[in-house]
Amino acid sequence: MSKKQSKFREEYKNSIAPWYNGWTHLLSIFIPGLLVIGFCSIQIHSPSVWEISILVPLFLFYNFSEWWLHKNTMHRPVKALKGALLPVFDRHTHQHHQYFSARRMSYDTNREWRIVLFPPYALLIFMILTLPGALAIGYFGTTNMGFLLMMLTPIYYLNYEIFHLCCHVRENWFVRNCPLINTIRRHHASHHSQQIMMEKNMNLTYPIADWFMGTSDLNCGLLGHLFNGYSTKQLKKEYASNQGSELDAVSV
Repeated sequence: MSKKQSKFREEYKNSIAPWYNGWTHLLSIFIPGLLVIGFCSIQIHSPSVWEISILVPLFLFYNFSEWWLHKNTMHRPVKALKGALLPVFDRHTHQHHQYFSARRMSYDTNREWRIVLFPPYALLIFMILTLPGALAIGYFGTTNMGFLLMMLTPIYYLNYEIFHLCCHVRENWFVRNCPLINTIRRHHASHHSQQIMMEKNMNLTYPIADWFMGTSDLNCGLLGHLFNGYSTKQLKKEYASNQGSELDAVSV
């Protein structure tokens, strides 16, 4: 870890409020999210295959939206909307990417979840943004489809938070061997390289949009992207130096 990164970490940790607790932060996200999922699930009655099939295009829409928002709001200063999104850019690019580099991706205590997890109110914003679409789908389609959409938002969001936390935990047997999680750990560690963070490896759940949009550092097909794990065999040569040192010892 560089002196600059070490200094930033210490300053950031000292700025965290004494009352902050990472587990409380995590529960403030997951409890409301699980309650919404539970509420929506009991509103869905005998869904047909046709109704359930709407989850496929919606999932892909969320995956590409995640890619787009990461690339264009979290790594680009958006001055529209009276600068409402500028704090998102500052928190992610200036803080998160200083705190974690490709050479040091892990945190030490759960108090550092403050810089990994989204604020608790993020889920409320996502649900509000989902509501008009859910009402429209429920009106022009079926009520089940509307509730499926409302349920998918917290499912995808909680999935995002779990994967992101797993990207920043210390190396262990589970994250090294769990399919999809080990893939996103390498994928995200490479993204934290200063040289490519503005353009490459923007997905934080499943690198589908990165594969489709050509913003991945791998040279393989979709299945290769999803189940790559820590492997560097399909890595494009120009990105060989962007891999995280914490994964170097176990990469194959």
